Amino acid sequence: MRWGSRGWCALLSGAMVLVTADVLLGGPLRRVDWAVHAFCDAHVRGALLTAVHLVTKLGQRGDLVVVIVPLAVIAGMRRRSLRYPVLSAAIVFGLSLLQAGLKAVIPRTYPYHDADVLFDGGNAYPSGHTLNAFVLVWVVLELVVVAFPSVRLPARRRRDVSLVTGWATAAALTVADEHWLTDVLFSLALGPVLLALLVAASPFSERSRSLGRPALPRRTGVGQPPPPR
Repeated sequence: MRWGSRGWCALLSGAMVLVTADVLLGGPLRRVDWAVHAFCDAHVRGALLTAVHLVTKLGQRGDLVVVIVPLAVIAGMRRRSLRYPVLSAAIVFGLSLLQAGLKAVIPRTYPYHDADVLFDGGNAYPSGHTLNAFVLVWVVLELVVVAFPSVRLPARRRRDVSLVTGWATAAALTVADEHWLTDVLFSLALGPVLLALLVAASPFSERSRSLGRPALPRRTGVGQPPPPR
């Protein structure tokens, strides 16, 4: 199944529905949540916990924004356009709104509270850090190649790095016992869909900048060869 195709998006959307239904109905995945929580809480300690906690920083919105802001400014100055800071801010703000809306639908406590309670406080479901790692890391990489043209990072590699970052962040959040497994499973399905939409839109590329502009008429006159007969 091709990346970004309708069938691919439908498959991931179905996964989100199934995970959400399992969380609401207390299905088998919710029991797996408790098993993973008990194991990680008992065995992930010391240096290992510190290491996986550092990996979770890849999805920390505040840390990523600190990187995005100067890159967007440099990219805007280099291209003499406000498009880069404006679009970067729009993506960060839009993603934040999406996360807030999703978390408000099914409030859920975090595993480190040692209680899995729905609709009574908490905003664990789904994992916002995982979505940040997919989307905002991609924004960082897109801005890097604009701000620093000497950096050779093809579009497909930027996408792949963002995917790997999202998966790594999801795994680290689970192992660090900062999220239930089902929290990150939902975001592991939604994150690639959001990323595919952004890659298709390519908001930072020169191609998207020229979309909608009327083609300039060809000038003919003195000094130009006549058209062929």
